[in-house]
Amino acid sequence: MASKQIQCEMCCNENAVGYCKTCGNVGETCIDVHKTVKVFQTHMVSLNEENNENQKFIKQDITEEKCKQHPTEKAIFLCKIHETMICGRCLHSGHLPCGQEIVDLLHEADSLDFEKVNKMKSALMEVKDEILLTKDEAEQSKNSSKNNAEKCAQECMELGNRIKQRVDELTSDIIHRITRTHDINVSTYSSITQTCNEITKWCEDEENTIDNCVDNNMAGNLYLMHRHFKKEVFDAGFHLKEIKHKHIFKGFDFKENEVILKCLFEDLEEVCEHQEEVTGSDDGNSDDVFISPAKINKTRRELTALLNQIKQDLDQSEKTRKALCDELQKVKQDIDNSEKKRRSLEQELLKTKPDMEKAKKERAEVKAQCSPVKDRINWTQPTGTVNVTVDNRIIDLVFIFPDGIQTTHHPSPGKPYKGGTFTGRLFLNSEGELLCRMLKAAFRRGAMFILGKEGKVVLDGVSLYDGSVGYFG
Repeated sequence: MASKQIQCEMCCNENAVGYCKTCGNVGETCIDVHKTVKVFQTHMVSLNEENNENQKFIKQDITEEKCKQHPTEKAIFLCKIHETMICGRCLHSGHLPCGQEIVDLLHEADSLDFEKVNKMKSALMEVKDEILLTKDEAEQSKNSSKNNAEKCAQECMELGNRIKQRVDELTSDIIHRITRTHDINVSTYSSITQTCNEITKWCEDEENTIDNCVDNNMAGNLYLMHRHFKKEVFDAGFHLKEIKHKHIFKGFDFKENEVILKCLFEDLEEVCEHQEEVTGSDDGNSDDVFISPAKINKTRRELTALLNQIKQDLDQSEKTRKALCDELQKVKQDIDNSEKKRRSLEQELLKTKPDMEKAKKERAEVKAQCSPVKDRINWTQPTGTVNVTVDNRIIDLVFIFPDGIQTTHHPSPGKPYKGGTFTGRLFLNSEGELLCRMLKAAFRRGAMFILGKEGKVVLDGVSLYDGSVGYFG
């Protein structure tokens, strides 16, 4: 389907070649009027070439393409079996056995399926939300990994300082393992981020393609895209879940066993003294070894006290376990009851699902109906009417505004304002008729009148016309 020409919104007699920020799409004749008529000389008008420098549009729909086998024919059919575009000659020559698997693209491309567009965009939005969540989780895991690495490295260095040169190799090995684990986590983060960025780019490209199809009314391209879109979105979501399960951040921590460490310090002290004594002995007799029973007994007493405390904790834990078992039994009964309620709610949900679908469609219809109202919310022009009459080759335009109360977009919200009547006359000729239609359109867009500081309706930047076309009073 060829790109659709946009008509002039003022005269509706020719194709638009420019755009006015006040009047909308305008044709070549209306652009000349903007340049010559005082009423419109304050409007900002630009040609379409200026607006479309950085925009990329698909020039034609898929049904306008030529058949590869028969260049003089248009490829207006799709063979699902062979996954190829064909023309009428191809259909009769080699694809008759395909039967019901032949799709008439002219029928499918008759109009845009906005329900498909909404579903496709919704699926892309879910993928993008999942990407953001995955990246946030990866970012938090990376930061946590970094903090743990720094903390563990610091604790390891403190331990190495306490036991000095004796365990330098051990601490170095521990630091190496911590750093290596953190490096693995950083590599995991990089892999997840790279994949997320790739899927994000895919989502943005797909969304731009969908917008181009919608803007240019190319239902055929949209239909072909939608055929495999669900699978592609599923693959993207599956890929995200796969990398989350495949690339797992490794957790680690550093803990000190205070009891064993105290024994180690005491034994190290004794071993050092023993090594010095053995080294200084002439005959190397083992009777020279000096042992401190008082220190050893002290450590053993502390260990016995610790064991007694552990035994008491175990007894208390057994009591707690029994209490938890009783509570678990009650929870199990509650779960059984909850399962029954869940099944009941599930059945009710199945019954209400058609109502929800109906409500969604009604919401979409209401949203479409409210779209024109939304454009009028920010108007500063009060509510009024315009009457046009023709008498004796003269066009009379009467703009009438009744008294009213100012809204939030007026200078003094809540205060009353004074209405008024504005009259304009134009000669009944081609230029006068065109100007009349443009003025009516500008009035409907709320671009002619505003409320002045004194609470009266006044013209908004429109000079009184005193040329050959007509005049205003």
